[in-house]
Amino acid sequence: DYRLAPEHPHPAASDDAWAGLQWVAEHAAEFNADPHRIAVGGDSAGGNLSAVVALRAKDQRGPALCLQVLLYPVVDCDLNRASYAENGTGYFLEKSSMEYFFASYTKGADPTQPSVSPLRSENLDGVAPALVITAEFDPLRDEGNDYAAALRDAGVAVEAMQYPGMIHGFVGMPGVLRGGRQGFDHVVQALHAAFGTV
Repeated sequence: DYRLAPEHPHPAASDDAWAGLQWVAEHAAEFNADPHRIAVGGDSAGGNLSAVVALRAKDQRGPALCLQVLLYPVVDCDLNRASYAENGTGYFLEKSSMEYFFASYTKGADPTQPSVSPLRSENLDGVAPALVITAEFDPLRDEGNDYAAALRDAGVAVEAMQYPGMIHGFVGMPGVLRGGRQGFDHVVQALHAAFGTV
């Protein structure tokens, strides 16, 4: 239930996500949870918040995360990638919507700062392992794939999968799209593996 733009622009949402992570880590015993088995995850804007929180956890030396699940995440403010040209209209999420979302979220803040565009972080070394899922027909495809590659180049353990034939948001559509069910199962398996090996 993080605060939403445009009423609450950056950094309200990421600050709320960070506060939520800290609360879970500090109060884990109250709901019989293991503070050493915490993952963050989200899709689209939630993928952005998850990536930003994972970076912040690294920079502030905790809470420790065993996995970040990034489903077609927004990780860069550059809307001129090939996937925007190829999929910017007619595939559910549109480039014009992303332009509006960025303008509403940043409201004059620098969109290139890593707390908005984590792909622009100069140091990804030591961030939590990641599952990055992208969709073939999604304007966000290329930045998600680029982020997975950047994490891998920094020595982070990454599992990356681009689902063919899928659109933005497909994991949330398991009752309609076979790929949605496959993507959902993929996330469950990754979480099970991460929680089981800590």
